[in-house]
Amino acid sequence: MKTVLIVTHQHGFEADPVIDALRSLNIPVFRFNLDAGENASGISINLTGSSYNIMLSCDNRSISGADIGIGWCQQLWPYSVQSTDQKSALQYRNLLALQSEAFNSIDIPWLNHPTNAQIASNKIRQLLYARSIGLNVIETLISNIPSDIRKFCSNSSSVAKNLATPWIVERQNSLAAYTKSVRAEWLNEDKALSFSPVIYQRFCKRKRDIRVVVVGDKIFTAQCTPNQEQSEDMRNCGTTGQGFTPCDFDKKATKLLLALMRRLSIEYCSADFMEDEDGILYFLETNVCGAWWWVDRLYNGAIYQTIVDYLHSRLLKK
Repeated sequence: MKTVLIVTHQHGFEADPVIDALRSLNIPVFRFNLDAGENASGISINLTGSSYNIMLSCDNRSISGADIGIGWCQQLWPYSVQSTDQKSALQYRNLLALQSEAFNSIDIPWLNHPTNAQIASNKIRQLLYARSIGLNVIETLISNIPSDIRKFCSNSSSVAKNLATPWIVERQNSLAAYTKSVRAEWLNEDKALSFSPVIYQRFCKRKRDIRVVVVGDKIFTAQCTPNQEQSEDMRNCGTTGQGFTPCDFDKKATKLLLALMRRLSIEYCSADFMEDEDGILYFLETNVCGAWWWVDRLYNGAIYQTIVDYLHSRLLKK
């Protein structure tokens, strides 16, 4: 039997129960950590004559690309959000070039191909595609032009959120930039507004927040009613998943989310929706490698078992 390749990093703990379950079924697993620095894993692409061979090395284990039957991209490149010096920046660029092309060159099915996951993680692309297929999207401006930002934010109360990941990883700690209400004094600072593109959206009072985890054609949904301190961002003033309960999800929105995933060429996501006080359901974003562990607690391990079944069944077909 061929091997399941799991692409993650050293802190990708959600991979652990899946690895344990696969190994309990005597399915060989190779974990490849996408870390940088002295923890960088190894890859060789040997071009000889008309053929090539790919070797992956991690934690004193090695495997040939020919022995891999299916891959799971559990996490993307962590070093893409790490602060860096010139030496590290050079390493990051070279690692990304080698790692991404190695995965592209291994001819296997994936639970989110790493390249597709990286492209699909772009929030602008998600919003444009979601809008085009019929999902409700809040009035949005993505910009670093001060005059456009002032015009948009002067029409109604607005929030600002990061265009890329909200996480900045430093050597000693990690920082998060959560969604914030736009303050009037912010709009006076041209230098700050033009420094970086930001997503600006009309502020909506939320009746509930919804997380939708999709693995293939299996759907797991959880909802939560935000408190006053969480009016801007559900992650404020609470632990991950606090207050969420299992729920059913709108059938039309489910079909549209699956259509969005097909257009983004992904098979897994953790998507975020919100319902406003008028009962209108809005698409916020889809996290292509988003966390599922806290939703899985509500479903007694059904999500990780679905991931195991997905990988196992397609490995057998291979």
